[in-house]
Amino acid sequence: MLKKTLLMSLGSTLFFIGMILFPLPVPFGLPVMLIGLSIMFKASNAFKRKAIRLFDKNKYSRQAWQKIREYRLSTKHRNKYPPFI
Repeated sequence: MLKKTLLMSLGSTLFFIGMILFPLPVPFGLPVMLIGLSIMFKASNAFKRKAIRLFDKNKYSRQAWQKIREYRLSTKHRNKYPPFI
């Protein structure tokens, strides 16, 4: 439980630091935000479920993920490297 709490606090701290750095002209905000989110995703399954629900509510994001999945599962692209998401 202590590990989960520490990881969640570290991830949220990094995420908020990334939000502060995001509007600055240096490109450090987005990577720091993504690192913070990945730590929070690793720490909590409930956080993952909430993020997926929020993501699925937007119909455009759902369509984009379906297109990416169809591309990755298509037979003509199976032998090539899959695209990074």
